[in-house]
Amino acid sequence: MDVAAAAAAACDLWADNRASDPVPGAPQAPEKTGATPPGTWNQRTGDGKYLRGWQLLPLQYNAAMPGVALVFPAGSNRAAHAQQPTAILPSSGTFYFQPLTTDSLETPGLESASMPVPAVTVSAAGSLALLEDDDKGVRAYALQHLLTIVAQFWAEISDKLPLLEAMAEPMSGEIPSEFRPFAALLTSKTYFYIGVLNEAVEFALKAGKAFENEPAGEYKETIIAGCIDRAIALTSSAPGEKLDPNLQAIVDSVLRSNNSGESGKLAMGLALSLRRLDLIEMIFLTSRASSQASSSTGPSKNVAHDEGLLRYVLAEVVSGTSGNENWPPEFRERLFALLLRLLHLNSTPDWNSITTVWVQSGDWQSCAEALTKLVNEQNLLDAYQIGFDLSEVATQGFVESVRRTLAEAGLGPEEGAEKSEPRKVLDDILRGEKSAEFFLNFLSKNNKTDMSILKVTKESLEDRYSIYHSAITFTNAFAHCGTTSDRFLRENLDWLGRASNWAKFSATAALGLIHRGSWVNGIRVVRPYLPGGSAPSKFSEGGALFALGLIYAGQKEGAEAELRKALGEGNDPIVQHGAALGLGVSALATADEEIYEEIRTALFQDNATAGEAAGYAMGLVMLGTASEKALEEMMSYARETQHEKIIRSLAVGIAFLMYGLRERAEPIIKVLTEEKDAIMRYGGMFTIALAYAGTGNNKAIKKLLHVAVSDVNDDVRRAAVTALGFVLFRNHTQVPRIVQLLAESYNPHVRHGATLALGISCAGTGLDAAIELLEPMTRDPVDFVRQGAYISLAMVLIQQSEAQTPKVASIRELFNKVVADKHEDPMARFGASLAQGIIDAGGRNMTLSLATRAGTLNMGAIVGMTLFVQFWYWFPLAHGLGLALTPTTVIAVDEQLRVPKIEFNCQAKASLFAYPNTQKVKKEEEKKKAKAAVLSTTARAQARAKSKKAAEGEAMDTDEKPVDAKDEATGSTSATPSKKERKSAEPSSFKLSASPAPNALKKDSKQTSASTQTQSVASGSIVLLRDTTGGQGEGEYVELDKSLWPEVIPGQGEVVEEEQAPQTTAAAAVPPINPEEEAGMPEPFEYPFED
Repeated sequence: MDVAAAAAAACDLWADNRASDPVPGAPQAPEKTGATPPGTWNQRTGDGKYLRGWQLLPLQYNAAMPGVALVFPAGSNRAAHAQQPTAILPSSGTFYFQPLTTDSLETPGLESASMPVPAVTVSAAGSLALLEDDDKGVRAYALQHLLTIVAQFWAEISDKLPLLEAMAEPMSGEIPSEFRPFAALLTSKTYFYIGVLNEAVEFALKAGKAFENEPAGEYKETIIAGCIDRAIALTSSAPGEKLDPNLQAIVDSVLRSNNSGESGKLAMGLALSLRRLDLIEMIFLTSRASSQASSSTGPSKNVAHDEGLLRYVLAEVVSGTSGNENWPPEFRERLFALLLRLLHLNSTPDWNSITTVWVQSGDWQSCAEALTKLVNEQNLLDAYQIGFDLSEVATQGFVESVRRTLAEAGLGPEEGAEKSEPRKVLDDILRGEKSAEFFLNFLSKNNKTDMSILKVTKESLEDRYSIYHSAITFTNAFAHCGTTSDRFLRENLDWLGRASNWAKFSATAALGLIHRGSWVNGIRVVRPYLPGGSAPSKFSEGGALFALGLIYAGQKEGAEAELRKALGEGNDPIVQHGAALGLGVSALATADEEIYEEIRTALFQDNATAGEAAGYAMGLVMLGTASEKALEEMMSYARETQHEKIIRSLAVGIAFLMYGLRERAEPIIKVLTEEKDAIMRYGGMFTIALAYAGTGNNKAIKKLLHVAVSDVNDDVRRAAVTALGFVLFRNHTQVPRIVQLLAESYNPHVRHGATLALGISCAGTGLDAAIELLEPMTRDPVDFVRQGAYISLAMVLIQQSEAQTPKVASIRELFNKVVADKHEDPMARFGASLAQGIIDAGGRNMTLSLATRAGTLNMGAIVGMTLFVQFWYWFPLAHGLGLALTPTTVIAVDEQLRVPKIEFNCQAKASLFAYPNTQKVKKEEEKKKAKAAVLSTTARAQARAKSKKAAEGEAMDTDEKPVDAKDEATGSTSATPSKKERKSAEPSSFKLSASPAPNALKKDSKQTSASTQTQSVASGSIVLLRDTTGGQGEGEYVELDKSLWPEVIPGQGEVVEEEQAPQTTAAAAVPPINPEEEAGMPEPFEYPFED
């Protein structure tokens, strides 16, 4: 037998064994040639001759003779020739030649099951040797065999990677062209096992169909993930370029295989990252709502698509994820247009999501057109719901544009129209009047402020010190924010009268927080202190003007005339200070050029007091506009003036101009951060904070961290760390890990910034990691670090019950202890006092949140928090925190804006959402007289007398104790105390007849009456209900307190005095409280401020 002929036979014989090859997608075996007598197998050799009686066994290896193939002659004993083969083919790899018998040819092809196969394959050396064979067929077979053992022998195969890469090249002639994809696949798998994923992805893409036919597993999932990452990176770096066809095919296969449920959200997120609007539309149109998921997939005119996918996309866009900081404006506009079109496809559109799209895109024209259509169709329920959502998430400028367009279309309110007229109602809703009335009723009637805490704090802090007087003022203002309760002020008029100078300014401005949102009665409360009033004092006048702005925060109509008059005619800088701050807060984000110019006039007077307020106010009025005119004027004046107060306010005002602009603010950020003046760099940190608020942008975080550890100015470093809280508040769980090392910095200013970053980002979450990081900082040796820790703990634990966060009780006790400790540093006591007001804000019915319930940025909260952290330099700015407080309520109303009585079944224990217990005032215990000393001689005399009486037969004293008067009255003795009764187990659910807090709503199962149902998926604070009974039957409704919102005579602005109707029904949204806990609305009076 010729050895060369046997080797040539291997090439052809391999093809006949393709049926047993496990590699998918391989080419078909060639047809056999020549006759095939029984008991033999004929194949044509390389020289055209036939080889009879020889058989190839693939995938076998001779452990005793590696790299050697054995050739057995036909008809010989296979076992005998295993040790002494007829021919030895060096470096021929894993092939055996052995005689073919009739038994092994029961079916066409090779039956390897009837032949001996080694139990374990221990090396790939033989197959690797065949890769260098001269015959392409042998190489191809070796290649496919290696694919089956690459997971086990990738280390050996890696030595041949250069050869494999050469075979995988498109122009390679090493192997037949149809086997090049398998060479690429083998190369990809080898790189995968080595850990070089980029190369693995590269060669997997070259494999094409061979990779697509690969069975599911870790390798394929990893490569697909790598392909997706590569596609996203290429899209971000080169948006206009097309992807590689193989890469595009893999991405499309992933997207088309997932279009429902959580998989649909993943596909939507991928399509969004790839900026493929066509795929977003395809995934949505092929989805089905949960109610139709199990129905027929045939065509239907009323198919409801899964709007949850669109809400997911909207949430991703709003939250700043999916790499959308690199999106060009054109793509963002096209995406919003697509979302609007798709959201209108369903028969019942999700108006809440549509409203969010309108606001995010600034499309007030479409909003006005939709409202016009709904009102003309008498669909008032949807129109009112849109109005309530707009008043909560839209800016004043947006709402004013909508109102103006409605008026031009003839849908504006007419003079003298009844308050129940639909156009008048819609206009009141858009102005925020109805929302303010509902919130005012809720906060006033559910005021749970613990007055004993305020009383103890006032007695503990010596009010002769201005810092302590201001601390009590802020604590009371936060605790009673929006409740209209000035009970504490009335009961402590002597304390209030001792306020002087700027403490008097802060005390008067506090009325603005207490009466926040009281647009009717609020002006009457502060009128005595306004310029020209009956309480002339420049500090009280300035404070009253600031209070007026806080009452009408975000609503310039009610306070504009009074504030502009005071700013223009007032010559005193203190009065101008209050007027400018009030205008800035009330005209927030209106971009009103007239108001801006009037404030600018006050700035150019170059007075430190008036100019400081003007700098903040200019930024507040032009919030988020990036006005080139305002930016140039503010920047140039900040460089010219010598007053640090004005420079700082202008720097923060510039930050307000860049609010929400993200990468468009980068040029200004670069200019500010490179300034030599540390105050301007300070403003640069807040520019980053406001421009990238809530985005979690990695570039912004990196820049802030760099400044936090490298800047030479402590104020700039503190601001940089504080700004992290604004940027990361949507990813608040990451903040403790990021600031952990900063909290241990040697620099106390950096540690203070770390406390505020935790408080701002984790506000209202009760995050354990944040609490664990803040608690040790309450024992910091530096007083202002402890101050920041107290304030931040209160922010984190606001609206947290003991059942939710057990540490609430101990932290409240810590605040009380610090306030009462006269040896504690004043700054620390100041912070603990503010913390007491923050944790009980709004009568324990308000929370801190920098995002709305719709997921958008809460503009007022972010601005208010930015103003609050400026209290480091100027205490009156602490009132800005009131803008960040949000009522924790959901109020349900019907089409006539009545509040129906609704019950909720809360699937949680009542203690989980219970108000904190009222603090008990400890009474001083009566001093007991010390026990008189008994002399030893007296004791002996008494003992003798006792013995004498016993001898005379008198009864001896016993050890039994006499019955106490209390025990006698109760029928028990102190010697046998009664056992304490065991408390019954708390129910796992309870019924709730009031609007619960948002945390409770997450576990609520709404149990409404049959007459009402929610209009749509709502995420706002006010929800419209639809009457499903057709007007049959009269339900129970809540009577709102008319004294809190009296009727105003149209055109005159005078209040109509009405008798308050008694409340006849139990309050559902705003249940009444105990009359002993809260007095009614008092008559206006003047606080006894001393000049």
